[in-house]
Parts: sequence; C-alpha cells; structure tokens
Amino acid sequence: MARQARLFIPDCPILIELQGVGQMPVFKSREAYRMFRDRLPISADEEHVDIHAYCICPAQVALLISATEASQPGRFIQNLNRHFSPGIKQIHNLQSASVWEPRFKSTVIQPGVRSLKASLYVELLAQRLGQTPDPLTYPWSSFGVHVGAQTERWINDLPAYWALGNTPFERQVAYRQLAENSYSVNEQTELEHCLQKGWLWAEDSFADAIAPQANRAVRPRSRGRPRKGE
Repeated sequence: MARQARLFIPDCPILIELQGVGQMPVFKSREAYRMFRDRLPISADEEHVDIHAYCICPAQVALLISATEASQPGRFIQNLNRHFSPGIKQIHNLQSASVWEPRFKSTVIQPGVRSLKASLYVELLAQRLGQTPDPLTYPWSSFGVHVGAQTERWINDLPAYWALGNTPFERQVAYRQLAENSYSVNEQTELEHCLQKGWLWAEDSFADAIAPQANRAVRPRSRGRPRKGE
C-alpha cells in the first residue's frame, strides 16, 4: 500500500516531531544542541519556511513551522539533517547510518487559539519529559523568546501571538499566563493522536470548511458504507 501523503493546508501551521533512532539520545553535549539550533534558521531560510516554536531534547525535537507549499516541510527536514547529521556523528563518534527515525511525525494545526496551544505543546516538551522543572530556565527552547526572557530574531511569531496584545510586554504577559493553563489533558491526548496519525488538529466546523483546500483527507473516514448522496 502506498504511503499516505503528508497533510498540507495553506496558511495552517505544521507541528513536526523528530525522534532519535530507537529513542536513543541524539544530543549529548551543549555543542550538539547549539549546532542543531544554529542550523534551524539557516535551513528554514533556504527552504522558505517560518519557524514559530522549537524545543530540543536529548532524543526528541519538536517544531512548529509554516510553509506555502506541500513539499517544503519535507525539504526543510532533509536540509536540516543533511547538514546536522554528519557533524553530530563526528562529535559523538556515531557509527550508525541514521541519527533520526526514518519518517518524522507531523500534524496540521487550526490557526488561532489552537496554534498557540500547539506552540506551547512544542515549547513545554522538555518539561513534560522531565528535562526541566521550569521551561523558562531551559536554554534549548523558544519559550523564553515568547515571554521576553531572550531574543532570537529568526523566530516568526504566529498571527495569534500578535493578537495577544498591542505591545511586546502585553503579548509576553498573556503568553506566560496561557502557559500556566495551556491545554487540557483531553486536548493534549487529542493533539498527540493527530500527531501520531497525521490528521488535522482542529474543531469539527473548521475541519469541514477547510477540507477542500487540503491535499488529502483531513480526518479518517467513518467506518461502514457511505450514506446515500455521498
């Protein structure tokens, strides 16, 4: 059976997850973390994608990006790995052929509030994995950018982030408040399921309205025979 194409919908953010082969650590030194982070804006610029959020953990990376063409996310990850993998193998003296699992996970996110929740889902990855008790002190995440603790000019803020306030301070405070109660357990479970399966994470009404613009089905089809007229 042919592999299903990655879901792409114009003007919708894309959440991407990279996993180390066999869940083994990829990042074992500050040099490795820094190398990957420094490569992110370069690959994004070369493949014409915007990076909204990121978090780098020992065996896992989460990214929130936007693209204008369906092929760009895949090209971006290929570009990133083409330059990062040889360097990390040399630093850590790795003999394996691959650093990452062969197929990265991705899901498309409904713009608006859900995109902010997806951004926080990315940035709070280290906290969820027990890498840090406070995302503000974790150096390999864009969380500090969005709450005003650090500056990375290559981070492109989501439209929903700009809508949080009229000034940078207002937006930073609002984002910090959102982080304290970013999403429910059910929302997290739902988002993780969409990420695993590659389905759109959105409200039903949005999914129905946007479906004609997608490159494939946005949700799994109902089981059984189609109703008359379908």
